[in-house]
Amino acid sequence: MRALYAFCFAPASLDLSADLGLDTCGWEDPVYISPTAGLKAILSNCPAERFAGDEAEQRLGDLDWLLPRVQAHDRVIAHAMTATTVFPLPFGTLFSSVTALAMEAARRRHTLLEFFKRMDGREEWAVKVLLDRDRAIAARQAELFPDSVAAPVGGRGYLLAQRQKVQAERALGPWLSAVVADLDTALRDYSEAIVTRPARDPAVANRACLVGPGGGQALRAALDRLGAPYVAQGLELHCSGPWPLYSFCATP
Repeated sequence: MRALYAFCFAPASLDLSADLGLDTCGWEDPVYISPTAGLKAILSNCPAERFAGDEAEQRLGDLDWLLPRVQAHDRVIAHAMTATTVFPLPFGTLFSSVTALAMEAARRRHTLLEFFKRMDGREEWAVKVLLDRDRAIAARQAELFPDSVAAPVGGRGYLLAQRQKVQAERALGPWLSAVVADLDTALRDYSEAIVTRPARDPAVANRACLVGPGGGQALRAALDRLGAPYVAQGLELHCSGPWPLYSFCATP
């Protein structure tokens, strides 16, 4: 059984014959642009059982199978973004038929048109705060106990250093909270909107920033300046983008 795999919706103005390089994105089936309900969609025909059914559940749990396809999915959307503003759809979005796709596009049409208007020229950039915990604790310890080089040697010195380390570990959380709060304040000068996203180790903070035309490079340059003093303290501000606008498209 065949199904329509949908990557994203796009405005009606997207040229059906536009060469977006979709065939270079690594997706295993041909990718194409199709009109639907007065809009456009970027699609691929695929076997429905690839993403639905018991065997599909096992495949979706296999990272070696899953990750290359998730990456290809995002590359297709990224290539489309070079031509227009698109509404990205989650990995694995399937429609049973052209009619089902058109009905869904028609249902979402008003919201999608508002999204395309509101997000025209906007980009999503990711900002992460990466923590080297050992270096950060050492930096806190050196700041809290600047005279520790004169500490006694031997057993007493070891116990004193361990107590100092425990205090430095306790101070790490409040220090990180203050750094992230200052970062959020700074990000507001370069972003039209900010969304807090889950942070996974080694990240201790993860933000999605919506920036206007040309704002991505200004954001990156600002983070380079802001992050420089923190490198010696075990923190790195990492900026990447542009990414599909997943963080800023409420479900229609």
